[in-house]
Amino acid sequence: MSYFGDFLSALSRGSAERRTLMATGDEAVFADGILAAATDPSLDYSDADIVESIAAEPHLVMFGAGHIGKALHDLGAIQSMQMTVLDDRPELLTAERFPHAERHVAPYSELLKESYDSFPPYYIIFTHGHSFDQDCLRYALSRPAAYIGMIGSEAKSRRALEEMRKEGFTEERLAEVHAPVGLSIGAETPEEIAISIMAEIISVFRHGRHAAVIDPAFLSEIKDLEGIAVRIIEKHGSAPRAEGSMMFVTDDSVYGTIGGGSIELETICEARRMLRDGRTSELKHCDLSAAGDLGMVCGGNETLLFRRF
Repeated sequence: MSYFGDFLSALSRGSAERRTLMATGDEAVFADGILAAATDPSLDYSDADIVESIAAEPHLVMFGAGHIGKALHDLGAIQSMQMTVLDDRPELLTAERFPHAERHVAPYSELLKESYDSFPPYYIIFTHGHSFDQDCLRYALSRPAAYIGMIGSEAKSRRALEEMRKEGFTEERLAEVHAPVGLSIGAETPEEIAISIMAEIISVFRHGRHAAVIDPAFLSEIKDLEGIAVRIIEKHGSAPRAEGSMMFVTDDSVYGTIGGGSIELETICEARRMLRDGRTSELKHCDLSAAGDLGMVCGGNETLLFRRF
């Protein structure tokens, strides 16, 4: 398998760690401390110049298409999140109400026989029945998950977790469940409850200050390609994209983004010059102020690592 294919496989098992050697641009991915992918497996990455945790873009798997599910879907759409919604009510789970989500309508007994993501998703449970909530909680606890949240009162949540405890789920696993779901902001309406849930999801997602976020679809697209990978390895001040953002440039295509505008255009041109002249890696510092060569007005600066794959 290719380096990015191995990278994708490691990320599918949960968060990973990427280590980069600045001198050569070589990098390696570790999952649970074990080497999972490397551009050159013979190198020693224990003293890497850059060590960063890697997380996949959030994928929301929502059990329930009622008012809260609709409101949470709309918040997710604003952030271009990947979403899957499951419900047994076809009159609610429609393309008109959930245009930005993958939709699955069937009895819960059938829905819970399937898997909806190869990457640990964010499960949110708000069905129209207590027994369905229990079934969905059992399903989520039985699978890798970045987040599990279930709606309900304190009393209902205690009863649900006690039932899962009797079924053999560990205290460590049960402690990961956010029940009642959402941050405590005094929410009452479906829209307010959705905001509290989304705030909690963002809090969980962003808890690692130095985590780089990778879109699994991006890795899947580039895993068998030859070209130049460009990554933001350092950023100061205002800039359009975060550290860890990636782009992949081939002779005739571009995948991903490092922010658009002049910096992206110049980066694409430089990557294609590398493809022509055979260079393996390059480090480039970019001034994003109005006084810089790129004529941008962000005001910050970035360091880009170019690496041939």
